Amino acid sequence: MDRKRLISFIVVIGVLGTCLTAISAMSQTKPEEGMNLLFRREMWCLEEAFEAIIDGIIFDTMDLVNPTIPPLHKAREKVETAMNAGEKIILPKNQDKFKEFIKLDIKFYGDFEALEKAAGKGQRKVVKDQTHKLLDGCVVCHERFRK
Repeated sequence: MDRKRLISFIVVIGVLGTCLTAISAMSQTKPEEGMNLLFRREMWCLEEAFEAIIDGIIFDTMDLVNPTIPPLHKAREKVETAMNAGEKIILPKNQDKFKEFIKLDIKFYGDFEALEKAAGKGQRKVVKDQTHKLLDGCVVCHERFRK
């Protein structure tokens, strides 16, 4: 592995590790009930998906990625169903910016869909680039709406 690729690899692993640590810390807090529990379950599924995505990137095996995605879609559908039924997500901070939260969420899942398609085609570089972009989005969202 040449020096430039090694440095790039180390940077990606550092960013991914930081984001996964934040997601993991969030998942270890006491779960709430109702809508926020559904939302937290979605985050747990997202954490599992990112772990598989990172493994897929590291081991150059995109087959590791897609099996973790259906549980994420199911968890997201439950959240959307609950929201459509009038339940509300209570954000730890900046509840008054909920529309911005929704906008970030829609963008995130659009980018995640691109990652999913690239993984299905075995496009490791696209998956790696999308993962970086998505995890940057995680950091932005958590900074704005988490404690």
